[in-house]
Amino acid sequence: MTLAALAGTAQSAGPTGLADEIRALYARAKAAVGEDDLAHIRNVTAYGRAIDARRRELLREGGPRAIRRATALEMMYRLMQFSELGHNIVHGSYDHLPGNGDYHSDRYEWDFNVDVDHWKTMHHVGHHPNTNIVGKDHDLGYSIFRGSAGQDWYGHHLGQVALISALAAAAPAAAPFFLANIARKVSGDPFFSAYTLRSPARIAGRDLRRRFIDEPFRSGWKPLPTLLANYSGGVTGYMAVLFLVFIEHHAGELELFTDPGPDETADQYYERQIRATRNFLPSTQMDDALARVLEEEVPFADRPDLRIFYGGLDTHVEHHLFPDLPPSMQRRIAPEVRAIAAKYGLPYHETPLLETVPLIAKTLTGLSVPFGEREFGRPSTLLRDPASLVRRVRAGLSYRPLPESPYLDKPRFHNVPVRVLSATPVADGQAVSVRLARPRGWEDIGWDAGAYVSLRVAGGGDRGGDRGGDGQGGEESVRQYSLVRDSSDAEADAGGAMEICVKRVEGGRVSTRLNDSLRAGDHVTLVGVPQSSGDFPTPSPGAKSLHIAGGVGITPIISLLRRIARDARRGQPDGATGTRPDATLLYVNRDDRSIIFESELRELARDSGITLHLFTDAPSAREDLSTCRLGPELLQRVVPDAADRETYVCAPAALIDLTRGWLRDLGQPAGRFHAESFTAPELDRPDDDGSRYTVRFRRTGTAVEIDGATTLLEAAGRAGIAVPTGCQRGLCKACVTPKLSGTIRAEAADRAPGAVAQERVTVCTALACSDVELDL
Repeated sequence: MTLAALAGTAQSAGPTGLADEIRALYARAKAAVGEDDLAHIRNVTAYGRAIDARRRELLREGGPRAIRRATALEMMYRLMQFSELGHNIVHGSYDHLPGNGDYHSDRYEWDFNVDVDHWKTMHHVGHHPNTNIVGKDHDLGYSIFRGSAGQDWYGHHLGQVALISALAAAAPAAAPFFLANIARKVSGDPFFSAYTLRSPARIAGRDLRRRFIDEPFRSGWKPLPTLLANYSGGVTGYMAVLFLVFIEHHAGELELFTDPGPDETADQYYERQIRATRNFLPSTQMDDALARVLEEEVPFADRPDLRIFYGGLDTHVEHHLFPDLPPSMQRRIAPEVRAIAAKYGLPYHETPLLETVPLIAKTLTGLSVPFGEREFGRPSTLLRDPASLVRRVRAGLSYRPLPESPYLDKPRFHNVPVRVLSATPVADGQAVSVRLARPRGWEDIGWDAGAYVSLRVAGGGDRGGDRGGDGQGGEESVRQYSLVRDSSDAEADAGGAMEICVKRVEGGRVSTRLNDSLRAGDHVTLVGVPQSSGDFPTPSPGAKSLHIAGGVGITPIISLLRRIARDARRGQPDGATGTRPDATLLYVNRDDRSIIFESELRELARDSGITLHLFTDAPSAREDLSTCRLGPELLQRVVPDAADRETYVCAPAALIDLTRGWLRDLGQPAGRFHAESFTAPELDRPDDDGSRYTVRFRRTGTAVEIDGATTLLEAAGRAGIAVPTGCQRGLCKACVTPKLSGTIRAEAADRAPGAVAQERVTVCTALACSDVELDL
């Protein structure tokens, strides 16, 4: 499958039109949210206060029955506080309504043992956008427990059932620390920091004082029963919340996903939310028992439905599609969501609550050992491969993820670790030729001559160009390297491997590291599948072609030449001699030591008839090299018909511009000139009209003021935020960042009716034309 047909691969397949229907439903539902929903949530709050007040009365009464009832009311109060109230209010369900009072997400006082900022970081920033994406979703099941076979296995999972029991024993006090640990994974903060520990310690201390000192003291001469009721009710309530949250995305038929990267479409996003989320069906038996306690103990004039104890949880599919709709509206539109899922052939997961109990128990027990999706339920599959089992155990005990991701049975197409098959020095040690194994699931991914891959590299800061050299970067950098074979050539001559060549750049940390330390068996990270830019990659260079390369610019050119030679061999029935191609290569280097692929180029010239001219700037004692500079006179002398040829140039930008001008003066039509440069083109920046915009960075809580000619990447740099960068042209997608609000210039230029704002932007080319908030 070629790049042009990549839309048919697994990473982009899925229903089309789904997003339009979901957005239309959301618009109707959001518009219908009104005073009735606000009145409902006020009534639920009043009901919760009545439940809590009656709980305290029962504690003062004492006696076995009163203590049992107080325990049940404590559990229900905690469940209500999480579900119908805090969880949904903090999502902003009522923010848009006039007169919302205390029910605004920034003002609501949540009577639950969580820090609201930690919750928003973990849940809104980490979980909802990345639902069930391995390595990015750090929601409850992904921080400590292993609830899906596609998750990586680590040593503590051996005892995860015991770990859950220990957590249950101290659930109310442990909850804020548990949440803070997840939030700091999203924010990138260390565990032992004020951000992670100060607020949880305050919250846990306040709850302990209230439940185990103040309330027992106020109960008179019955402190022990009060202590017991508060402890058992708190543990039951918080563990009920944990259990219900856990079953929403784990175990059974729910899917895990690899990182879709920045190109995930809206249709794919909504499909992922549906496939990864479960609603549960409440138990009539349990509900009847709870209702009996409430009716006997808590008199209330306008008693709400029992589903308030599950708000946003028994309609969790709807909640993930529409996070800021109140649960009362989620319940009303659930039949429409079910119908949309059925229309597009998507599962609508619903499981009776009591059936999830043995499912979760079986899952947690079975996943305590390092079985993945391919082996779960079929352990003999892995036992027949003891080397793989030992490798998993060793990596898991050392808390080191395996680069081949053996647990999730889905191919990866974004940030993919690939194994280095060989790393061979070339050009007298001035470059290294690297062969990379094609990742699992990429068998149908193809690319034409001239395509490139992007490598993500820790560290950076190199100066120079891309496409085999180095580009600018921060703490993490992305570099582009041309593939020196198209996919057909790779299959025939390299066993399907992808091959690149990295030239050593003076002062370049990335290129130097790759040249000096890369070895067979190492792993490097590919940002995505092979890409193309402009019209340089081509399946066929044409009958008459001219190729001009400068230094490492030979890497995409040799791929074209190999294609020409292969097509020529196929021109004859026996494939032996073929038709001699009319192709000429002018290859310019600094000196005779820096020529890359010289032996193969001479072989291509000898066997295929490609005309080869090698030039060096520095004088050479070799008679087969010419010492001269490329110019119009040289072009006319060695390629008299240059203007009539399809021309492909890969070199520094200055040489490309000069060559384009020379050939234009010789009469070459602009459409015959194709080029790739080592440097990013100058960004078209508007003139400064005096406008100033504020760019806010949500994760760091910082902001800077910029003009309309400053990129969002430059704004991040001013704020001290390191963003991975690569091509600086918006092509490699290394710097793609979620845009939470605001408008960029590219959006403002699109005046088409119904144009949808970009949710992710390449900050290296994005220019603000309003205040902007980024998820950085």
